[in-house]
Amino acid sequence: MTTCYDPTSYTLNRNGFENIYQDTSIYQVWLDIEAVLAKVQIELGIIPQQQGDIIVKHCDISLLDKENIIQGYIKTKHPLVPVLNELGRIVGDDAAKYIHYGITTQNIQQTAELYICKKFHQEFISIIDKMVINIGELKRRNEGVVIAARTHSKHALPILLNTKFSVWEDELLRCKDILITSANGIFQVMMGGAVGGFHTLPDVGPEMQSRVADMLGMGEMKIPSRSIRVHMCQYVNNLTLIAHVCAKIAEEVYISSSEEYSEMSEGFSEGQVGSSTMPQKINPALCYGIIGNSKVLFSLPGTILNMAVRPFEADGCSNLVIDSLLREANLLTHEIILKTEVLLKDLFIDKAAMERNLNITKGMINGENVMMELCKRGLGKAKAHEAVYDIIMAAKKESITFSESYSRYENLHCILPMEDFEQAITPGSYTGLEYS
Repeated sequence: MTTCYDPTSYTLNRNGFENIYQDTSIYQVWLDIEAVLAKVQIELGIIPQQQGDIIVKHCDISLLDKENIIQGYIKTKHPLVPVLNELGRIVGDDAAKYIHYGITTQNIQQTAELYICKKFHQEFISIIDKMVINIGELKRRNEGVVIAARTHSKHALPILLNTKFSVWEDELLRCKDILITSANGIFQVMMGGAVGGFHTLPDVGPEMQSRVADMLGMGEMKIPSRSIRVHMCQYVNNLTLIAHVCAKIAEEVYISSSEEYSEMSEGFSEGQVGSSTMPQKINPALCYGIIGNSKVLFSLPGTILNMAVRPFEADGCSNLVIDSLLREANLLTHEIILKTEVLLKDLFIDKAAMERNLNITKGMINGENVMMELCKRGLGKAKAHEAVYDIIMAAKKESITFSESYSRYENLHCILPMEDFEQAITPGSYTGLEYS
């Protein structure tokens, strides 16, 4: 896995997901699906009740000899057979006849990977909800704070800080909506056999797949072909959208925490150290992990799309790489959003610095407002724009304030008196709509 962990990673509550991809955990998911399959096959009369019950009872990794499984891998070089053989050993010959009945390896493994993805999906939605709550608290604490909005890294117009927070909130909610609305088409069971045609169970196979899907709380593939990869590609792409929002938030905090801005910074804890040689340094450590892991995650959609393009009805290269990419995408996304949730919860806002930066241009940030006042009072848009442009260029050239420069344009005072001009360049008078 290429997930980048750092000292801040130790502070995160992973909610039980830290060991989800350990070998024994993966084996248990395979066994869970084998157990569900056996239950359904008993129900549909595909395998006998007595032997099926024995299989279900023993689908527990703690009952299997892990050394036998390892030796099985060395001997068979097969990803699933050693686990099935060990299960067969402990259930006895009669029951072993009905293990993994009528299906193929990838039916279990792909279903298992998407079953785990579904668990991560639910976790991601839960963390997004926490991030939205954190943003709501930021909005409550910073109501009425005016900041300089920036476009192309330059001052644009005054806005309420809560407008920025509302943008973050809206994008996170969009991501949540994408996760929810796409779920049924992504987390799907595949039980169609070796090439998707239910060859071993043509009469009852589709019903069997539907019942397995119901019991696992998943959807099912209309055509359970191993060559269909669209839903897995879509899943990874969905995760990159979440990371995009998190990385954007982290980038703004990362830059804004520099001394030149000092507007937003990560929460500080006593004893935190930024450098082994520069005592004054407090670095944006959470942002490192958010931005860095996002950059890694952004590379995965192209890789999974590339691997999905393979010939014929199934391909081991695709299986190997896509399963690995799904795991990597989940772990990367988990690291990213856990850190973003903490970042938002503890985000420090320096209101004094925001006000100082807002007033750096001494009212020029409200140039559009002056232009629109002149326009509405009869000068017209084009002429008003030209006039304000000339006033501001003169102010910059002579290193004087916007007000001083405007005071020299007496021909405009009959349209926009000085007192009205001073009101127009007050940042708080021109902040746009307030978003709740």
